[in-house]
Amino acid sequence: MSQGPFAAALGAALAALMLCGAGPYTNRLSPQDLRHIHTVAVIPALGATFLFQHVRDTPFEWLGPPDSHFLEISDWGMDARIGRTVTDALGTRFAVKPVAFASANFSGWNDDILKRSTLDLNVDPAIDAYVLILRDWCPDTVGYSVHALGGLGLYRRDGNSPRYGVFACYRVVVVDALTGDIVASRAAKTAAGELPWISADPSMWPKTSNDLSAAQRVALANVETGLIDDTLLKTLQQTNLVR
Repeated sequence: MSQGPFAAALGAALAALMLCGAGPYTNRLSPQDLRHIHTVAVIPALGATFLFQHVRDTPFEWLGPPDSHFLEISDWGMDARIGRTVTDALGTRFAVKPVAFASANFSGWNDDILKRSTLDLNVDPAIDAYVLILRDWCPDTVGYSVHALGGLGLYRRDGNSPRYGVFACYRVVVVDALTGDIVASRAAKTAAGELPWISADPSMWPKTSNDLSAAQRVALANVETGLIDDTLLKTLQQTNLVR
C-alpha cells in the first residue's frame, strides 16, 4: 500500500526526530580507531522486550500513535545468544572481557544516554571499547505507515491488503570506554540493504500480547533468531569489528 507525499514526508520527519539524539559517528571503524582498541566488552541489550504494533489503516493515521503493546521476553534468551555470537566473533581479533550491566540502561542509542550509562559501569580499566547490540527505530517498510518500528516485534496493518510481519530493528554501536563517546554505529540490514523482516501469518497475532500461546511464542522466537542470525555477523563485518 503506497503512501501519499504528505504522509511520506511526515514519516521521514518523525524518524529524523527520533534519531536526533544521536550525535556524529561513522558506520565503520577506521584503521586509526582499531589501533586504539585491543580489549572490548560486549553488551547485548536488544531482546528484553517484544513489540506488538497494530496500525489501523485510516486517512489520518499520523494524527495519533499506533496501538502498541510490549511483552517481556527475557526468558527467550535472545540477549544471551546474541552475546555468545558476538563474543565468539570478536574473540578472533580482540581480547573480550565480561561486564555486568542492566539492560534497562541501554534501551536505545541516543549518545547522551549511552555516555552516561557506559561511564557509570564499574569495569576493568583495561577495556578500550564497548560493543553494544541495541534496539533501534526504523521506518515502516512492512506496511508503509508513517510510524516507526522499534526493536524486535510483530507488526499488523489493517486495510484492503492487510500486512503482517515479524521484524528485527537493531544496530551495532561501538563506544569508547574512556570517554563514553560513540565511535561507530551501524544499523543491521539484509543483503538487499533493507530492514530485517519476514511476512507473518495472521494466526501469529494474539488476541492480546498477554494471550500469546506457547506455540506462538516459539514461532516468534524462532523467526527472530533467524532474522538476527542472517544479519548480525554481516553487520559486525560491515562495522569493521570482524574481518
